[in-house]
Amino acid sequence: PTHGSWASPIIFEAAGKTQIITLALPLVMGSSLADGNELWRAELMEGEITPSPIFAAGLVMAINPASKLFALRPDGAGDVTKSHLAWTVEESLPDITSPVSNGDLVFTVTTGGLLTCFDAKDGKMVWQKDLELEVQSSPAIVGHRLLVLNTKGEVVWVEAGREFKELSRAKLDDKFHASPAIANGHIYLRGATNLWCLGGKK
Repeated sequence: PTHGSWASPIIFEAAGKTQIITLALPLVMGSSLADGNELWRAELMEGEITPSPIFAAGLVMAINPASKLFALRPDGAGDVTKSHLAWTVEESLPDITSPVSNGDLVFTVTTGGLLTCFDAKDGKMVWQKDLELEVQSSPAIVGHRLLVLNTKGEVVWVEAGREFKELSRAKLDDKFHASPAIANGHIYLRGATNLWCLGGKK
């Protein structure tokens, strides 16, 4: 009972169930993987939904591009709009990219390159830095590092910690809009003209 959405669903174990989480105007919905039945819903979405949800620190986190980043406890039933809302943030919100988390911290980056770190437990801002880049790819965490890829091929590595520390920058001769994929010790980046693989040979 929703509109269309650009957000990808996620699957995880919580409250003794394997849940599928979907975002689409106007709902965040938790459904059972076993039979597809709805477990819970929260009416928190507005506008065109592009960022995908994540599951971290026991919470479903999602971005409503029109107004907020929020976290929900996934152990409810029925309408949990008010009862299971753990925290909300209402500034520095991406409209395209998805958040990413290491379980302790949550990172977001706006199209204009504003990188923000939040505490996953309560949503409080830990730090913020303007990278002065145009970004349409979601950030990724690789080990203890955060990868931010801009549209013109700049690869920025930042320490995924409670203090901002830029580690390095590199330039790839391509344009990027897709988000990084990580598998088997390698990072794959889909550019406009090439597929790039970063990582040592095995």
